[in-house]
Amino acid sequence: MSTLDRLRQIVRSSGAATRVPVVRELTYEPVDPDGLPVDRTITPGLAGADAVSTPFGPVAIIDREFGADWQLGQVRVEECDVVSPEALTALTGREVVPRAAPRPVPVFLDLETTGLSGGAGTVAFLVGCGWFEGGAFRTRQFFLNGYAAERALLHAVAEFLADAPFIVTYNGRTFDIPVMEMRWQFHRIEAPVDDLPHVDMLPPARRLWRAAEDGAERSCRLVALEEALLGYVRTGDVPGWEIPQRYFHFVRHGDAAPLEPVLLHNRLDLMSLAAITARAQRLFEHGHVLARDANECVALGRLYRRCGRSALAHACFRRAAERADAVRSVREDALHELALLLRRERRFHEAAEVWRELLALGHGRSRAGREAIHALAVHHEHREKDLLEARALALRALQAERDPGQRDAVRYRLARIDRKLAELGACPPAPLLTD
Repeated sequence: MSTLDRLRQIVRSSGAATRVPVVRELTYEPVDPDGLPVDRTITPGLAGADAVSTPFGPVAIIDREFGADWQLGQVRVEECDVVSPEALTALTGREVVPRAAPRPVPVFLDLETTGLSGGAGTVAFLVGCGWFEGGAFRTRQFFLNGYAAERALLHAVAEFLADAPFIVTYNGRTFDIPVMEMRWQFHRIEAPVDDLPHVDMLPPARRLWRAAEDGAERSCRLVALEEALLGYVRTGDVPGWEIPQRYFHFVRHGDAAPLEPVLLHNRLDLMSLAAITARAQRLFEHGHVLARDANECVALGRLYRRCGRSALAHACFRRAAERADAVRSVREDALHELALLLRRERRFHEAAEVWRELLALGHGRSRAGREAIHALAVHHEHREKDLLEARALALRALQAERDPGQRDAVRYRLARIDRKLAELGACPPAPLLTD
């Protein structure tokens, strides 16, 4: 008998010995400790979960609310209800034009997924949405009760987002939205985000708050900014790496208890995102008077400079340089930015004064200090026509510079100044220093 005939006999056979046993571990059906299927309804044992009907079956949702007087560290929820498309446009560098929508307020969006690396196998099992209403912050969480319900969840989320004027995320351009687009495409559902304005607050958060008070770099994770900017410290929060495992446990065993902290984690992420977005908008609107420290003043000045608001940028850089809490490196950074801005505006004499102010802070060996020496040497040679001062500054630059290419450029400038001095019959210059 050929191999093909044997396979045909196996398929046609109805005997128990020829049947392939079902391996429960390879299914998505939850089982109890005895290995028996769990009778799970649409409400997965999560407090307050309700069922919403869709053309593809029911989906579980959990509605919650942070009251207007609820405190998130140092701020109340009602203080976070700030929406300024102009400020968001400046913060992100992308024009934000809210579309006409039944719900006039933006939706804050955050996912919890089965993995953090993305890809076709990553599923969003919890889609959290938040918005302000009557001073309170409301959240709606779409929960994936089982993999078979994903199409229903995606449809419900698409309908909800279709009523939003725009959405706000944190790292949504590189993670949340691509994950959702992948799943919508997989299920052949039209993605509602194709024409939906999107504000990703991670890039502006990095620009504004990456630098810490001591000059070091601060983590820009949402939880870290929540503590640094809002004074709110989570206790007992579930770590991000543990969240997929808790969902897998639910899928296998139907036990929803470990998911309660995950839902709270997601709601707090939404609330924190709204609070940090509001703080960034207020900072842009009110300027350095709201800045917590000199670093924030410098970051805000750079933001104003990119927007073409030179006067506000000047005020921020000057304030940063004068603040008592500013360390020397931050003062140098602020004066460096101010001098560059003045030079771009062709206010050369004012820029030279700022370069001198910068040099007065230290020995001139920092990056900003070396640039100040070079700038002053050029200023005195070409604008003040003070060749002796220009030569003294070039010599100082040669002593401070460690880059071979820059040292060659300084030597070239010294030789040019010496030729000019010789043509004018000036006193012989001092011996040229090479080290």
